[in-house]
Amino acid sequence: MRINNILVWILPVIIGACSYNSSYQKPPVPVSTNWSVPSSNLVATESNLPYLAWWQGFNDPTLNQLIESGLVANNGLNMSRGHVEAAEGELKKVQFQWVPDLNFVLGYSNNPATGFPGLVALFAPNYTMNIFSQLKQQKRAEYELAAAKAEDDAVKLDVITQISASYFTYLAEVERKQLLQVLADDITHLADISVKVYQQGLAADQNSLEMRAQVNLIRGEQEVIEQNIVVTRNALRYLINQNPGEITTQQKFINLQNRHLVPGQLPMTVLANRPDMQLAENQLRASNEGIGLAASQLLPTVQLDFIGGPVAGNNAYNFPSPLMQNAVDFNDELLKIPALKLSALGEIDKAKGLDKVSYYNYIDTLQKALRNSTNALSANYRLTNKLQQTESAQQQLAKSYNLNERLFQRGIQSKMDTLKSKIALDRIQINVNQDKLQQLLTIVNLYHELAGGYKNGESAEVAEKAKG
Repeated sequence: MRINNILVWILPVIIGACSYNSSYQKPPVPVSTNWSVPSSNLVATESNLPYLAWWQGFNDPTLNQLIESGLVANNGLNMSRGHVEAAEGELKKVQFQWVPDLNFVLGYSNNPATGFPGLVALFAPNYTMNIFSQLKQQKRAEYELAAAKAEDDAVKLDVITQISASYFTYLAEVERKQLLQVLADDITHLADISVKVYQQGLAADQNSLEMRAQVNLIRGEQEVIEQNIVVTRNALRYLINQNPGEITTQQKFINLQNRHLVPGQLPMTVLANRPDMQLAENQLRASNEGIGLAASQLLPTVQLDFIGGPVAGNNAYNFPSPLMQNAVDFNDELLKIPALKLSALGEIDKAKGLDKVSYYNYIDTLQKALRNSTNALSANYRLTNKLQQTESAQQQLAKSYNLNERLFQRGIQSKMDTLKSKIALDRIQINVNQDKLQQLLTIVNLYHELAGGYKNGESAEVAEKAKG
């Protein structure tokens, strides 16, 4: 009768704890099958973007070397690799919990429960296990390891993006500095001519003063460019874990080819490739397992232990007999059943709250991914069109300048009018420089949002497995 009463008390607790073991379900967030903005710059491809070294399409050895160095030496990556090692160690620790603990006890005991054994040399294995808790700990550790690896992939993606963007900005600023120098020289030349015309009484001195002021503004802008060059150069060296210094490259910004199409992916494929989505999902899975882990405190724990070995006997200081004439030999087989542990209910509520945080973090990450990817597609499309318009204007001004130069050579047009045409061309070339930089940065950002290149260098077998 007493046993029945105990079962009536214990069974509801066990059943209640097991009821917290709900299976994981991905949040039902609707995702469109197509992009909501123009994506004509994307081209359908079978290539798996995470494995595509897209930066090699620029055929720039310096850029390739910088990214290669960054993926090896970057401190952010070194830290994320440490997180992966820590997660691997946590998983290994949980897996080894299936193996019983084993201890050797050497010393002196005057415990009457063991017959005042004296000197002892005991062998004491112990096994304590809550099966449900162990299973939940292992699953959670597996998801936490997957999350750490996804975080490492996200850092790789950021390193590739930051190096590419900094490198293109560095090249563009070096070229813009040269273009501004040409503009300043042409305006100065025009101002000198204006002074001569003024001295001849053919024009007011106002024009030359305005031109000198424009040159002063250009000199000030060149100082800003010099600072930008230092900042981008140091950013590149920081990303490859080097102290501030120079960047050696033979590449010219004007020679960078930025007309290649970006391999296209549909929204669901992009979301599956993105490491931030993989991180958010594994965090959600881990927190889901945390609910069951908290509930496992209400379930029984099995404890098995054994203590045995030779003893001196008779409370003596003699060494234990090698013939095992005196020995300690006892063991326990215990089932520890929680009868009242209300603190576990608080742990369960805490785990549920953390799971809710992970749930909405997953939704927020997904919506941000869609927002950022859509913005990147739109920016690439619009700024590519803007660059085309600016280059068209450049071509027209170049034709105008060539015509004016021929007229000047024939003595039909003045040098001042020809220089004005040249200055207009100088200004539009600076605009092309800036528009091309912005368009290149949209390409870099688009590859970032489409999750391109962060798995480059992994084995072909891994890539094929990922495609499957």
